[in-house]
Amino acid sequence: MKNPNQCPSFCTLSNAGEDRLLKVAQASKFLADTLSACGSDGNKDISSDGAAAVFACLAELLDGVVSETSTMQGGHHGN
Repeated sequence: MKNPNQCPSFCTLSNAGEDRLLKVAQASKFLADTLSACGSDGNKDISSDGAAAVFACLAELLDGVVSETSTMQGGHHGN
């Protein structure tokens, strides 16, 4: 069965959606670099609350990308 929230291949992003997606990609790269550096310095402790907050922010940004795209397609995005 086809997922009604799935975007067809001709789906495009709005400028706001594209900006959000770029921010998520940049933040993800920064986190990967930061966590990699923490491990190489011998300091392996990070704040789990801080990490959870960052990932929650990234999830909200990605959800915004989906909402922007769904709105452009005339669809409805439910949470």
